[in-house]
Amino acid sequence: MIDLGKMDFTTLFKGNLSAMAENMTGGRSYSGNNKMMESLLPMLGGQFNPVFRSLMLLYQMIGSNLGIDPTLILTLVGFFWAANRVVRQVYGAVFRLVQENFMSNIHITSTDEIYTHMMKWLALQPLMASSRSLTAETVSKTAWEEEEELEALQTRTIAGSGGGNTEYLNFSNQEAKAPPRYVPAVGVHGFWFKGRYFRLQRKLQNVFDGEANYGTFRKEEDLIVSCFGRSPEPIKELLQFVKEFYYQDHYARTTIKRPSPAPMRRYGGRYNWSQVANRPVRPMRTVVLDPKQKGQVLADMNEYLHPATPRWYANRGIPLRRGYLFYGPPGTGKTSLSFALAGVFGLDIFVISLLEPTLTEEDLGTLFNSLPRRCVVLLEDIDTAGLSRADDEVDAAPSDGKGNKSPKGDREESSKKNNKDDWKVSDLARALKKEAKDDKKGISLSGLLNAIDGVASQEGRILVMTTNKPESLDEALIRPGRVDLQVGFTNATPSQATELFQRMYEADGASPAKRIDGHLAPPTNPAPPITVNGGTSSTSSSSTASPTKSSFSDKPLSPEAAAEAEKKHQFDAEELRRIAAEFGALIPDGLFSPAEIQGFLLKRKKDPRRALKETAEWVEGMRLQKENRTKVLKVQ
Repeated sequence: MIDLGKMDFTTLFKGNLSAMAENMTGGRSYSGNNKMMESLLPMLGGQFNPVFRSLMLLYQMIGSNLGIDPTLILTLVGFFWAANRVVRQVYGAVFRLVQENFMSNIHITSTDEIYTHMMKWLALQPLMASSRSLTAETVSKTAWEEEEELEALQTRTIAGSGGGNTEYLNFSNQEAKAPPRYVPAVGVHGFWFKGRYFRLQRKLQNVFDGEANYGTFRKEEDLIVSCFGRSPEPIKELLQFVKEFYYQDHYARTTIKRPSPAPMRRYGGRYNWSQVANRPVRPMRTVVLDPKQKGQVLADMNEYLHPATPRWYANRGIPLRRGYLFYGPPGTGKTSLSFALAGVFGLDIFVISLLEPTLTEEDLGTLFNSLPRRCVVLLEDIDTAGLSRADDEVDAAPSDGKGNKSPKGDREESSKKNNKDDWKVSDLARALKKEAKDDKKGISLSGLLNAIDGVASQEGRILVMTTNKPESLDEALIRPGRVDLQVGFTNATPSQATELFQRMYEADGASPAKRIDGHLAPPTNPAPPITVNGGTSSTSSSSTASPTKSSFSDKPLSPEAAAEAEKKHQFDAEELRRIAAEFGALIPDGLFSPAEIQGFLLKRKKDPRRALKETAEWVEGMRLQKENRTKVLKVQ
C-alpha cells in the first residue's frame, strides 16, 4: 500500500504540470495527459480496481487508435450538459414569466364530471390522436351502439351441426375488431380550437385520504387548460363546447346510474355514482297502461318540472319534492314506466338498492345529497327491502315461530338442534342465512325517511318507488308529502293485448322513420326465412325456437325462394289490425301480465300469423300452469 502521508505531492504535481506544458507547446497533449493519469493511478488505487483499470484501458484506446484527446471529448460533453441545463432553466424562467403575466388557465380535477367531458372530446381530436405521447384505453361499447354500426353486420358464420345448410353467427373476433381509445398521456400537449392555440397539462399528484380508519394516499389528477391572453373567456367557451358535445345525444338516450362501490364513495364528487347503462329513450306509447293514468302522471310531472314551480313552492313554504308509488303484479310495466318518463323529460335515472350490504344510512344521505337538481330516483321492490321500525324489531324478537311453545317443547327442540347428527342441509342453510341477516345492519325505515324528506335532504328530484305488495308498506313511507301520486298496474286486458301485438309487428312493414336526433334510422331488413337443415320449417307449437338461416350466410337463397319468403311475411296495416284484434280476443282479461304476452310474441317476432295460430294453445297451457302453480313452463 502507498503511504499517502509520506508521499511528496509537490514534486508529483510540479512534474506533471511541467509535462503538460511541454506537451501543449509540442502538440503532444495526449501523451502528457496519459503520463499524468499513470502518475495518479497508484494514488487512486486504480491498480487494484478492475473497473478503474478498464476505464483507463478505454481511455488509452480512444487516444491511440482515434488520435483524439479523450479529455477534449469529456470537455465537450460537459459543456453541452451545462448548456442544456442553462437553456432549460432560462426557458423555464421565461415561460413562468409569460404564464403568470400573459396566459390564463383553468384547473380541472379528476373528481369532477367536466374531466370526463374533456377527455372524451380530446380522444376524438385528430391532432391528439397523432401525438407521440398517448395513453391507450379499452372502451367497451353497449349493445345499442353496436346495433347502429354497419361494421356489426360483418360477422363470421359457422356451419351448424347435422349436415344441413344452417349457419350460426360467431362473434369470436368481435373484441379483436374493437379499436382502443387514445387519450393524451400525462405531460404537456397542445391543440387548436377555433383558431386559437391551447395548452393542456395532465399532472398526477398524491392526495392524503384521512377519512378511512387508516390514512392512505390516493392519486388524483389535475388537468390544466391554458391559452394566451389575460382573459379566461376562450377556455370557458371551450369547456362549454366540450360539455355540449358530450351531451349532444343525451336527449336521445337515458343514462342509468348506481351507487359506486364503498371504497370509491369515500372520494365524493362524481365518485358517488357510477354510470351503468346508456339506453335509447323508451317511447311512452310502448308502456302498457291505461291512457288516463298515463296522461295523469305525465301532466303531474310536467307541472312539477316547470321552471316556475320552485318559486311557487318556496312562497308557500312547501318542500320541492315529488314522490310516486307504482304498484302491481310483477311484469306489468312499473319499471318500464319509470324509464319512459325519464326519456320524455330528458332526466337521468339513479337506481338505489336498499339491500346493498355496504350501504349505510350515512351513505344513503350522502347519495341523496349528491343528486342533481332534476332527476329520477328509483327504489325498486321497496316491499322487499326489509324496512322496519326499531320498536317492531324488539317486539318481534321473542315471537320466532308459530304460536307459543311450552318449556318442554323448547327443551326438546334445543336438544334436537344440539344433536349434529339430526341436522339437515336445509337447517344449516337457514341458520347461516339468519346469522348473515343478524350481522347486516341495513337501512332502517327512519334512515330512509330522513334521506327522502329530512331537514337536510335534497330538493328538486323525483322519487319513484315500485312494489308488488303495497299493503305491506309502512304508512309513514307512503303518506302524502312522500308519495304524492299512486299508480296501479294490473295484468293485461284484451285491449292492451291488442295494442301490444300491434306494436310488436307494426315496425316490420313501416318505412324508415327519423330518429330523435333527426337522422334517418337504418332500414329494417326483411325477415329471413326460417330453415332447418336446409328445408323450410312448418308452423308448429314447439317449445324451442327453430334455428334461423342467417342473412350473413355465404349461400344466399335463390331469387324465387327469397321472393316467396318475403311475400309470405308481408302484410298491410289493415291485416295487422285484424290479426291484432283476433289475438286480443283470445287473451283472457287479467290473467297474463304484459311481460308474459311479450315473451310469447318475441319467440314469433317475424311471423304474426304464426303467433295468432299458436295463441289458443299457449293460453290453455299457461292457464293450466297457473292452476297447478308450477314454475315449469309446458308451452312457450
